[in-house]
Amino acid sequence: MNKQTILLLFLIFGLGITLLLYVWKAKKEIEYRKDERWQLIQNKANNTANYSNYILILFLAAGEAVTLFKDIQITFTFDKALTYGLLFVGFRNSIEFFSLKYFDKQM
Repeated sequence: MNKQTILLLFLIFGLGITLLLYVWKAKKEIEYRKDERWQLIQNKANNTANYSNYILILFLAAGEAVTLFKDIQITFTFDKALTYGLLFVGFRNSIEFFSLKYFDKQM
């Protein structure tokens, strides 16, 4: 399999998880009637998913530091930036989905 096929599979997985996340959250909001327990579960899951944002910021800062002090020429197209952004959103939504399921079962 080449790189494009692998990226396409990850994008399809991210899209599926994102759609599943929003449908599942809507179902649970109706089931729990937006009570305090559901709000607590959502806050915990959102905090867990926000850690991926911190990790992304660290990677971007490390990459910027490397390119600042080394003479490295990197060509980064807009299509690649969009693709990696969509992969990150899918990754973050999968973290949020699985942490919602975990905290829902735990509480």
